[in-house]
Amino acid sequence: MRFRRFFYKTAFLATFFTLSTGLLHPAALAANEVYTVRGIPVDATANSVIEAKKNALSQGYEKAFRALVRKLVPEHDHAKVPKLNSKDALNYVLDISLSAERSSSVRYIANMTVRFKESQTRALLRNSGAAIAETVSKPVLILPIEKRAGSSLLWEDRNQWRTAWGGVGASNGLVPLTMPLGDLDDLSLVDAKGALAGNEGLWKLARKYGSSDVFLSVAEITNDGAAANLSAVRVGRFGEGRRYQLNVTKAEGETTQKMLRRAARSLDNSLQHDWKQANLLQFGVERWIQVEVPIAGLQDWVLVNNRLQGVPAINKVKTRSINRTQVNLDVYFAGDERQLSLALAQKDLALVLNERSIWELQILNRPKAQQGLNLPAQTNSQVLATEETVVDEVIVPEQEIDLGSETEAVE
Repeated sequence: MRFRRFFYKTAFLATFFTLSTGLLHPAALAANEVYTVRGIPVDATANSVIEAKKNALSQGYEKAFRALVRKLVPEHDHAKVPKLNSKDALNYVLDISLSAERSSSVRYIANMTVRFKESQTRALLRNSGAAIAETVSKPVLILPIEKRAGSSLLWEDRNQWRTAWGGVGASNGLVPLTMPLGDLDDLSLVDAKGALAGNEGLWKLARKYGSSDVFLSVAEITNDGAAANLSAVRVGRFGEGRRYQLNVTKAEGETTQKMLRRAARSLDNSLQHDWKQANLLQFGVERWIQVEVPIAGLQDWVLVNNRLQGVPAINKVKTRSINRTQVNLDVYFAGDERQLSLALAQKDLALVLNERSIWELQILNRPKAQQGLNLPAQTNSQVLATEETVVDEVIVPEQEIDLGSETEAVE
């Protein structure tokens, strides 16, 4: 029993010391989600499936890098970033994963997820002179409403505008988009009229899908489907009521649905652009502020420390003092206090000035049941959640990638 008490006490003190001395650097422990792009389609044909797969992956590295530039760099700075061929892009790749693989004797098709080396890729972008943004927004709920013949359609199957948004949420952007399922629970919370009026059911629906903001978009299709007048607004904690207007007409040979899909992509691009512009990192100047963090115990400090990890604007956090009720920090960051506050809010942390005009960091959306510090239990196996997509994880080696995995046949 003495040994067990000593072991747990030592583990507790080690955790406390690590947190209080600031040894956990936020950037070092952050998930590399910002420098990850998903769903890159590759398709190549060659004399053999092995050669076709090699060509497809080579094609994928180049496409993934271009997708990363679109994700992080404002459009007006794209030309500043060097265009990398597949061999050069591979130098910045950390690893890849493949899904939806299909092949024949001469063809290979798949979707690639590519993780880039964060520090090297950031250095490449910075040295090019391009501005970059790395703050990922909390998910935004999309509610597409179509106005037709005096009525407003939201959940109805004949809502073409909702259908057009179907594949847009899968785009690689700093603002993740979520489309509600439209199940019975959703229908009971809000209808089109209630959504346009901003009823409480709209925010209940947003909370159900883990969103703080809603992108409310209305389409009025005119001229027998040959044109559409579109308006949208992002409302919520971070939306600031930003409005968007767009009028589109059919291109030659284009269907109404393709026209609407093009319009949805255009609105998504505008949404992503505005978020990037508001969160561009200012590398040239570093600021620092003193921050007080009220805590009810060590569990609160563990929670805050975990949330601080990976906030792009923060360069360094130093712990000045710590006691049972408060932690005092020095926070070094790029940009200004507004950008820092916005970035922290995406991690459910509120940066506010208290009554003494001192910056205070408060916990938002506290977990319902915070668990204590538990030592990890040993298990003999790991079980994947049933809904999790299983992919073949491929670590990019120096030599050629092994092509021996089984894949679905393609005609």
